[in-house]
Amino acid sequence: RGSRADAMRIVGLTGGISCGKSTVVKAIEKCGVPVIDCDKIARQVVAPGSSGLRDIVKTFGSDVLLENGGLDRKGLGKIIFNDADKRRQLNKITLPRIVNTIIVTTLWHFAIGTPLVIIDAPTLYETKSLLPYCHSVIVVATSEEKQLEWLMARDNSSKEDATSRITSQMAIAKKVEMADKVIWNTGTRDEAEEKATSLIKEYRNNLGLSRLFCAPGLMASAMGLWVILRYLL
Repeated sequence: RGSRADAMRIVGLTGGISCGKSTVVKAIEKCGVPVIDCDKIARQVVAPGSSGLRDIVKTFGSDVLLENGGLDRKGLGKIIFNDADKRRQLNKITLPRIVNTIIVTTLWHFAIGTPLVIIDAPTLYETKSLLPYCHSVIVVATSEEKQLEWLMARDNSSKEDATSRITSQMAIAKKVEMADKVIWNTGTRDEAEEKATSLIKEYRNNLGLSRLFCAPGLMASAMGLWVILRYLL
């Protein structure tokens, strides 16, 4: 077994909508591996009272607020949906905060000797912001037929609406091409969980001294330290 620092491995996890990534995440967590949830962090950085929400209001106006002071996500979504410039404005506000939070969380795990950390990022390949920190990337994929079927069942949506949502995202086939590992979720939930568990065992078996000198580990440490010092000084 290596020292605390040399054992750290950061793995990105992504996939398409309704491909079963949530099932895989639960299986990974059952293995005792921490999962950093980017969607959860994205909600935290625009929570009521946050600087992120204040900047959004400055940029898009108070109409994006709910009566309780929270962010009207659906209203904001309508504003940015067909406007690339406004999407870039929003990303400029939220992405740095999300990435900084992830880096600091990763640094904490690095410092306490966590051997393996998963970053659950639905738009990992689209934004590319977190790719430099990942040693490898897992993509959860399924067939086009299954994806459409599951999305229609999950959201009780029409075939046309579900197809529109799927095609608005990066094609799952493209993500599969770029992935280091792929979990094909085309069978039962139990089968998907078994594949995830087996993959986690594989990662754990490959941890070693080389992790200490890898670029992602050093970058995560350096960037995390920079973020902490910036807020302290």
